[in-house]
Amino acid sequence: MGKRKLILAITILSLVFSSGMVFAQNFTEIYRSGVDSEESGALDEALNKYNEALKIAPNSAHAWAKRGELYLRRGDPKSATRDLLQAVKLDPAYSAAFTRLGFAFNASNEYDRAIEALTNAVRLEPASSEAYNTRGFSYNGKNEYDKAIKDFDKAILLNSKDARYYNNRGFALNGVGDYNKAIEDFDKAIKIDSSNAMFFNNRGVAFMRLKQFDKAMEDFNKSIDINSKYSSSYHNKGMALSGLGRHDKAIEEFSKVIEMNPNSPVLFKDRGTAYFKLGEYELAKTDFEKAVELDKRFAPAYAALAMLYATSKDDKPVNPSLARKNAERSVALAGSLAPEMYRNFAEVLWELNQNQEAITMLHKASSMDSSNREIQELLTKWGVTPLQKAEHVPQVKHAPFANLW
Repeated sequence: MGKRKLILAITILSLVFSSGMVFAQNFTEIYRSGVDSEESGALDEALNKYNEALKIAPNSAHAWAKRGELYLRRGDPKSATRDLLQAVKLDPAYSAAFTRLGFAFNASNEYDRAIEALTNAVRLEPASSEAYNTRGFSYNGKNEYDKAIKDFDKAILLNSKDARYYNNRGFALNGVGDYNKAIEDFDKAIKIDSSNAMFFNNRGVAFMRLKQFDKAMEDFNKSIDINSKYSSSYHNKGMALSGLGRHDKAIEEFSKVIEMNPNSPVLFKDRGTAYFKLGEYELAKTDFEKAVELDKRFAPAYAALAMLYATSKDDKPVNPSLARKNAERSVALAGSLAPEMYRNFAEVLWELNQNQEAITMLHKASSMDSSNREIQELLTKWGVTPLQKAEHVPQVKHAPFANLW
């Protein structure tokens, strides 16, 4: 009996071992098939394969992470976040999964959670340029450009051949107003990869901030040549045309991009501004009101309405009450745009011949952002001596441009 029991035990162990081998082989084959499908662009097939793999091995952190990465490619950051959280739960030392998780949080504009995940990634793998780059992206999203620049510096030190890192640092440099250095970074990005429409667009924005509108136009046109559906370049081209005083052509560009993005309050506000500069006040008013309808907390639209009501027109008198009401609303909603909104409020008051209050308001704007060129130019235009920066008022950094990364 003893011998028979021993033979039976060996047989059972052999079957278990054999089953385990088959189990592992099936998982590996299905997982690799999913990877191959994803690399060939067959995303639906890849998703099915990863689903199968996870049924076989629900404790595979790599399978959860890979499916999460696939969800990111499919434009589903919510599902990606769920899978990647499971991956790092199963393997808390999986640095690449933390990096992907940070990317997923960025895609949902959850920048604080992204930074937390990416700080873990950096801790686990200090030589990961991608972790630093992605965390820098998060800081850009929070307008914390100094921190972003430090992360991009580190990413570039670790890998100087990735064009995205220079582009992202250029974005941050625009955020701190260092446009010439930003252009140098965009130059480097373009030298590495001249087929990316975003890089030309972003360099164009830097040129536009320097009021080099012709160079900006060249970059926006190049961006559109590369990708005719890249809406930001049409928008920015319209802004450059307005900078050149060609407001009628600017309206054409804004109208093109409004067709692509009909729910953008920014676009209606900017087209309305071009109409306003052409003296088409009713069309301007319609666009400004549309911007407010789309986003009742969009401060620049209220600022634009305030200026419209403060400006004398042939067919309608000035409406000081509505001008002030909209200006006050713009300041109340300003957030990081506070210096610009106070500057606009000052201009509204100046138009209403309330000059002393206008100067006080402009000094307030200057105390918030003493490096703002428009504010300083207006102080000079009005013959006003700038006040010392108020120590209790923090400097406000404005976003270099919106919705470009």
